[in-house]
Amino acid sequence: MDHVRYLLGVLAFIVYAPGLLFWFVIHPWARWWRKLGPPRTYLIVFSMLAALGVLVFHVRGPLLGRDLGTNWTLIGVSLFLCGIFAWLGLRYARHMSHLSLAIRMGVPELSCAEGRQTLVRDGIYRVVRHPVYLTAAVTGIAFALAVNYLGVYILFISAFPLLYLITVLEEHELIDRFGEEYRRYQREVPRLIPRWQKTS
Repeated sequence: MDHVRYLLGVLAFIVYAPGLLFWFVIHPWARWWRKLGPPRTYLIVFSMLAALGVLVFHVRGPLLGRDLGTNWTLIGVSLFLCGIFAWLGLRYARHMSHLSLAIRMGVPELSCAEGRQTLVRDGIYRVVRHPVYLTAAVTGIAFALAVNYLGVYILFISAFPLLYLITVLEEHELIDRFGEEYRRYQREVPRLIPRWQKTS
């Protein structure tokens, strides 16, 4: 189990940290990336993130920090949190069929669409504006509990303000694309903390 926790901890730094950086590179300069189009944008950005991942791998020991050991209670809490989010995912899955991998990877932000794009407001998006980032935050903590390395805790706790900042950057870009329609959506639906009483 110790070896599995170590590998998961290394994976967190190689994948999760560059994944956060991806949105900091995309959202503020979406108009510029749009001129290049998705294929060239992804080639440039993913090459840069892959190089960062290699660099992170070489300093994985100091980043992971102290091993706090295998703790089955924390692993149980982690599985419980993941179970809740899996249940929510299944509950709202029928409303998410239109959210393809391309949409979740930011292709609309990078495309010069000829037709009008549709603002997604159904399913989980009736409850919270950024369910993907909320899930990334909570499942990140669940992941850290299972891995139980000091550096992984620091990584995921540090991700909270970064994820919030990503939502701010993304919303500037969404206002640019959808205008008043998105401003109205902002007034009606909370950013990250769901209003569960509004679900039906």
